[in-house]
Amino acid sequence: MTTATTSPQSRTALSFWGALCLATTARVVLATAVCLLLWAAVPALWGWSPTTVVSGSMAPAIVAGDVVVAMPVAVDDLDAGQVLLVDDPDRAGALRLHRLVDTTDDGLRLRGDANADVDSSLVPTEAVRGVGVLLVPAIGSAMLWQGGDRALGVLVVSLVVLLLLAATRLEPATDDVADPLALSRHRARTPPTGRTRVARVSGAVLTVVAGVAVLFAVVGSSHAAFSATTSTRATLATSRFACLDRPVAAQARFAYQFNDGAGTTARDASGNGRTGTLTQGATIRDGTCAAGDSPYLRLDGVSGQVTTAQALDGPQVFTVETWFRTTTTTGGKLIGFGNSQAGASSQYDRHLYLTDKGTLVFGVYSGGYFTIESPRAYADGAWHLATATLGPSGMALYVDGTQVASSTQSAAENARGYWRIGYDAVSVSWPSSPTSKYYKGDLDDTTVLDVVSTPAEVSARYSAGR
Repeated sequence: MTTATTSPQSRTALSFWGALCLATTARVVLATAVCLLLWAAVPALWGWSPTTVVSGSMAPAIVAGDVVVAMPVAVDDLDAGQVLLVDDPDRAGALRLHRLVDTTDDGLRLRGDANADVDSSLVPTEAVRGVGVLLVPAIGSAMLWQGGDRALGVLVVSLVVLLLLAATRLEPATDDVADPLALSRHRARTPPTGRTRVARVSGAVLTVVAGVAVLFAVVGSSHAAFSATTSTRATLATSRFACLDRPVAAQARFAYQFNDGAGTTARDASGNGRTGTLTQGATIRDGTCAAGDSPYLRLDGVSGQVTTAQALDGPQVFTVETWFRTTTTTGGKLIGFGNSQAGASSQYDRHLYLTDKGTLVFGVYSGGYFTIESPRAYADGAWHLATATLGPSGMALYVDGTQVASSTQSAAENARGYWRIGYDAVSVSWPSSPTSKYYKGDLDDTTVLDVVSTPAEVSARYSAGR
């Protein structure tokens, strides 16, 4: 019978390499913690403000336990999309870290990236502590622990253990040299062995690598947290401007805000799932989170349009609304209702179209053609908000929040069909029928509501901007 034994030299080697792994790991962990703490604390010497995030309102880029460092900034240098550290307007003595949506005469409007709606309270400009520029992930997590003294005790014990492991002297003991871990006040000096050199070099290299890795991780986290949805122009193929999402009325049949990346569909912000389909010649153009500079839909006037996928009964009470911008001289349909999903409809009305001279016409059919027309033209290359309503009290046409025409006609044709944006039939029987049925220009925030909007509601939406 043969018994395998381990030589003293093997046991010594195993102990050495085990100690090397433990000590190096402890040093790397401590070096990482020190790098993170310094990254968070040193900027305070220049008056910057480090703060620990305590909620998930800025997830996923910034989460509870992260430390964000805010740099003081002049009010005139604030831009939509920046992450601001401010005095919380709803809780005295507390801070709030949210993204700037826009600036109003009454204060700043903020919103957390994870929140569906903007903050209910405006923030005065003097309450701004700074703009977020550095993010240190997870370093403040211990401050959020529950358990009080127990959590603090665990943290202290863990730190002591790491320090003891990191202080281990990585030299193998010999007969001539005292055990380096023994409690002796005197030690004989011996030249460093090969394994000693390996231990020292390995520990140093790993510590440096850990520091560099932490630096790159922190810089990368800061960029993602503060730049991903800011006002900086982004590539729409991979970006969605959630910062521009607005609450939509519960009565909305569909709402296309065109805040998504380039593609062939338009997301329905109403929550009804009535996604729009973009044809060739319809594209979503670049934009920013700044007020008035959001992404928008561009139609080429040749083939571009957006159609709904679901056939619906034509409503007798509704509001159609869209922002538009054009310089066309051949008119075109902005939005309408027809019995065909893609080609020219044989039944169509409830439409808003531009004439060749640039005036707006809103029309319905009910045994005859009933239209109202704006007195002035709007094909001037500027953004305008067109709103049309039909209900028991009649028809109304608004431009830029102001009513410009009305009629007592209160009914439209009974039909089933699709809402069409940018194109559909407009026969010569309709007053001031345009030369082109395709609209050439830009659209934004195109919405249909199953209610008649009041003049005050129309004016408020225009004042809020696109």
